[in-house]
Amino acid sequence: MNKITRLRCEYNDNPLGVQTHVPRFSWELLSSRRGRRQAAYRIVVSEREADALAGVGELWDSGRVDSAETFHVAYAGKRLTSGQRCYWTVRSWDQDGTCYEAEEAAVFEMGVLGPEEWTARWIGADEAIAAPLFRKTFRLEKPVSRASVAISGLGYFELHLNGRRIGDDVLVPNWTDYDDRRIEGLLYPFDDQTSKRVHYLQYAVTSELLGGENAIAVMLGNGFYNQTERTVEGKMSYGSPRLILQLLLVYEDGTTDCIRSDESWKCSSGPIVFNNVFYGEIYDARLERRGWTEIGFDDSSWDGARAVRAPAGRLTAQLSPPDRIIDTLAPVSRCEPRPGVYVFDFGQNFSGWVRIRMQGGAGQRVTLRFAENLGAAGELDPSSCGGEAQIQTDTYILSGRGREQYEPRFVWHGFRYAEVTGYPGVPELADLDGVVVHAAVQHAGEFACSDPLLNRVQQACRWSQLTNLHGGVPSDCPHRERLGYTGDGHLTAEAASFNFDMAAFYAKWTADIGDSQNKRTGFVPHTAPFNGGGGGAAWGSAYVILPWTMYRLYGDRRLLAEHYDGMKSWIAYLGTRNRGGHLVEFEEPDSWFLGDWCVPGANELPPVLVSTFYYAYTVGMMAKIAEVLGREEDRRRYAELYRLICDSFNEAFFNPGTASYSIGRQGADLFPLVLGCVPEGDADRAWQRVTRHYRDHLNGHLDTGIFGTFFLFDVLSERGETDLALEMVRSRDYPGYGHMIESGATTLWESWDGHDSHNHPMFGSVSAWFFKHLAGLAPHPDAVAFGRAVFRPFRTENLSHASASIHTLRGPYAVRWSRMSADRWECEIRIPPNGSAEVRFPLRSRDALVLSISEREGRETVWSRSESASASLHARQEADEAVISLDSGSYAFDMTVGPN
Repeated sequence: MNKITRLRCEYNDNPLGVQTHVPRFSWELLSSRRGRRQAAYRIVVSEREADALAGVGELWDSGRVDSAETFHVAYAGKRLTSGQRCYWTVRSWDQDGTCYEAEEAAVFEMGVLGPEEWTARWIGADEAIAAPLFRKTFRLEKPVSRASVAISGLGYFELHLNGRRIGDDVLVPNWTDYDDRRIEGLLYPFDDQTSKRVHYLQYAVTSELLGGENAIAVMLGNGFYNQTERTVEGKMSYGSPRLILQLLLVYEDGTTDCIRSDESWKCSSGPIVFNNVFYGEIYDARLERRGWTEIGFDDSSWDGARAVRAPAGRLTAQLSPPDRIIDTLAPVSRCEPRPGVYVFDFGQNFSGWVRIRMQGGAGQRVTLRFAENLGAAGELDPSSCGGEAQIQTDTYILSGRGREQYEPRFVWHGFRYAEVTGYPGVPELADLDGVVVHAAVQHAGEFACSDPLLNRVQQACRWSQLTNLHGGVPSDCPHRERLGYTGDGHLTAEAASFNFDMAAFYAKWTADIGDSQNKRTGFVPHTAPFNGGGGGAAWGSAYVILPWTMYRLYGDRRLLAEHYDGMKSWIAYLGTRNRGGHLVEFEEPDSWFLGDWCVPGANELPPVLVSTFYYAYTVGMMAKIAEVLGREEDRRRYAELYRLICDSFNEAFFNPGTASYSIGRQGADLFPLVLGCVPEGDADRAWQRVTRHYRDHLNGHLDTGIFGTFFLFDVLSERGETDLALEMVRSRDYPGYGHMIESGATTLWESWDGHDSHNHPMFGSVSAWFFKHLAGLAPHPDAVAFGRAVFRPFRTENLSHASASIHTLRGPYAVRWSRMSADRWECEIRIPPNGSAEVRFPLRSRDALVLSISEREGRETVWSRSESASASLHARQEADEAVISLDSGSYAFDMTVGPN
């Protein structure tokens, strides 16, 4: 089996709306043979699928290129134009000349590449209408060979053509900073020079068109564009809902036409009389315009659409994953805490909404309310979701026309429990569905082990991450703030990328962070898109950490280049936040200037310590980024700045007598170990103090908040203390992940004691630790995009087996190890073509034992403490590890320990 699979353009499968003249391609090789590496490739791009499959590159034929690259290969053919549909395929050869071919061609369609090509107008309706309806009819007199529609509706839209819903997206377009205008009440007003973006989506609609009469219909919702009800972080309103749409028609005779939004469109109010992303939706079924999306509907009484102000943000194609309906959950139980009040438990905290079925009289109101927790009597407890003042509510007013079904269109909720009141009769379990909604990121990785508690922690991490992905933004929680807190986002980026394909998602969110930056001062706010909220240097540093993470895991050098100047400005800004020297001592006025967050008990860790650590940490990254981009002068300058910050860090916080930093608790001693700045001769003492603190003083418990915890488990494992770290994670009493799970958590809590939100992913970095240090699968520190992996199995005595897989840009890496007996272990490993790995088996220190590692397929010993290794697999000893270097393929090893 030798073939090419997973052809992608700009991280997407067959994308519509590519917004660059130089799209990038990627693919994967499949082979059952070991040691496969691409030696050359040939890409062809054509306007006709048959030509691409025949190897005819009308638009581009790369010719045979001697290269091992299989991702981010840039198009270099004829200039591409707006709306152009392109088919492409690739052929590869490995080092032995074996040919690999794709079984079918992939496709991409160009978006609207220039602002001057948007000939449609932004239109709106009466500002008093909560969710306006728009219609346009047109006739087709000639056969159409291809048609695509580009549309943006702010805040959200739902598109129909000839009575059929177009696309399976919901809550689109993805959320951005829409405008340059200063927004009333925000903590840090937008800088006038900041550029913004407005996303549009593109759909292929050829098959939906009819000869003769056709009808386009669009419903709009407020989204984050017209959000005026929650004003805790400021009044975040840009104006009433508005729409822009262009339908490109290419006829079979080669001519073209375009249907555009303008004042000729008709508009009306509809059945949604209220919608707000924080508070919910009110739907009056009596006001439905039956048949309004279809041909032949009488819209003569509708008003004409109004031309409205265009957002200042530039129209940009959305290639980040949209929100979709992912799954449905059946309720597991129902109770009636008060007469007529029914509470349904879905058994899982999730984001989305409830779909409900009922039959009753016209005008009867059925109300659904949502919360994560219950009170003592089984009633809703909304305190963790913002309290009664912000309880999430959907209301449906029956039409009285037989059995009716309702689910909201322009809101989502974060909840486990749904309360139903006003229901005609008694609702049964079968009358409700829990509709799971979040960004449609693809699953990329799995982790499992012999401890059911850890598996439940892993599932809670995944649920927390997914249900906080909405609108292309990783939110802090799906119910209360719903904001893209940058600290929370960068802390979970690695773990999210091990579990899910986050490349297109994070590319979009990095642009949001760049848009939110004050171009005059370099300051990066603590939420992106910026909608208020506070934090500190550890939050804004996401603007360096996230692009570097994207480069390390996905090889995205272009993202580094695009945001390099903005990252430099952030570092320069941090350099001004002091009273002399190289500490970060303050931030913007009223910014909160936090250090760590959600530390168990009282937070006594100085914010200056944490902020200065992140200053050094990101400056160190900037030195590496400058090297990648060939900016040698910048690299030297950042390397020297890193040294100066570390010196200041030690001068301010290091106590030579105790070999500790600052308070010596709550992660204070972890940060210098991460930086590698502990003075020479004191590193061992500092490390011994850390292990003594957690093992003896805290009895195997943690004392860190979101930032300290991110580093804690990795530092422990990297220094041989995986079982101590595992004890902290599994702790069933406070604080610990085990405590959350034993207390009923199905998603991660905001705080260790559970008094706040019960769905916050910010402690989810532990999932990455599961992959790297329990299963033992991690990217090599010197490799990019998993060009080389490191397998480190058998690092814990407290598990009998663990497994993990990560689907990278090169293909899937996987490992499974098992302890078969006290003196025998098994390990299975998979490496994709164009990948490689080091397998690092631990050597026991007991001289009386002989350790032997055998490769099962060849039935040969590849390493032994008592005899030389075989020649077929290269093995060597480094300190207390036996290291075996492997190329692609599947391998199975036995590891045995016996008497000498």
